[in-house]
Amino acid sequence: MALTLSNLLFLGAIVCICQHELDAINEGEWRFFFQHISVSDKTAYRIFTALHVLMFAAFFLWYPLQLFQIFVDVFLIFHAGLHYALRNNPHIGFDNAFSWVWILGGAVFGGLHLLTILM
Repeated sequence: MALTLSNLLFLGAIVCICQHELDAINEGEWRFFFQHISVSDKTAYRIFTALHVLMFAAFFLWYPLQLFQIFVDVFLIFHAGLHYALRNNPHIGFDNAFSWVWILGGAVFGGLHLLTILM
């Protein structure tokens, strides 16, 4: 992958979402997704964490594909909106600037990347 502005913006987006997902594990985000499912907290944590292997594998496998990049960019923008809409949910713990840097950073990098490839 050449060091173009577009590629650097996409890399920024990927770095932000990966860091956010590490923070999500720290913040116990699995509790939001498993709040209506009868499994132990430990099992929910393990499932939530293990599913991230698939996400990271997708990044490594498909990052050069422009359609995948567009999907990731749109997802990151939508993802930030979801976090904003759910910011008062008791099962969402991203109530600090550190967490929001990664959430909003992903959306900003994704949006800028999307602009560079669609223009």
